[in-house]
Amino acid sequence: MFEQMNEQFKTAMKPMTDLATLNMNTVQELAEKSNALYSSLLSESMSYFEKASQQKDLMALAETQKAYAESVQETMSEAAKSSYAVLTEAQQKAGEMMKGMSEDMTTKFTAATKS
Repeated sequence: MFEQMNEQFKTAMKPMTDLATLNMNTVQELAEKSNALYSSLLSESMSYFEKASQQKDLMALAETQKAYAESVQETMSEAAKSSYAVLTEAQQKAGEMMKGMSEDMTTKFTAATKS
């Protein structure tokens, strides 16, 4: 009897554990993307400072700074798009999970009321 109750509890909690797993995976993926963004920005900054220190005139320095600013803008834009895609996918999966839980509960409730 205890095993049966344990199995019922596991079955009842499965949607919540699936949702928690989805959340954990999403946070992990976003953390990895954030780490990659930080590394990329740090690398771009170091490259910029190296190039800027080698410039002899103001126009060349301005061009170097313009290229750096455009590169940072592109990097940030790509990171934002990528993070948004991850969040959108997670939101869709969570919505599907919630819909499935709702349908399952409705089915079980209907079956229980007919008994």
